[in-house]
Amino acid sequence: MGKNIFDGRFTANTEESLVLFIIGMRINKFFSFTKWVPVFQAMGPMIKELYQNPELGFRHTEFLFSWRGVTLIQYWRSFDDLEAYAHGNTHAVAWKNFNQKIKDDGSVGIYHETYIIEKGASEAIYNNMPKFGLSKATSHLPVASKKDSARSRISK
Repeated sequence: MGKNIFDGRFTANTEESLVLFIIGMRINKFFSFTKWVPVFQAMGPMIKELYQNPELGFRHTEFLFSWRGVTLIQYWRSFDDLEAYAHGNTHAVAWKNFNQKIKDDGSVGIYHETYIIEKGASEAIYNNMPKFGLSKATSHLPVASKKDSARSRISK
């Protein structure tokens, strides 16, 4: 297998609380390029800033593309960290630009959902996969026999 593929079964270490943040955009009017392309492009600098500054509490993101848009699944250390970033300069500029250029014209939609996941209230399994999602945001561990089932991996 490829060098980034881990043969066998692995799980994520979820021994601490974390925040799962889902954010994305939906193209409602495909030919309104001047509206949705800048929204899409605004994500890059924010993600770069987050990876370059681990003290902000951001852990990892996964990108999911569909024909109408993009969704980012993000992992954060805490809701306080996520909220602080949302009120910070880079995000504030992107939000201001969105409201000035798009607001409620219907050409592009944006959304987010936030979930606080308490310690031990999640589980994961990865078979023959690279580090992905929760295992990339926390730690990537081989499945031990005592953690062989979903019920045994979730401790709540």
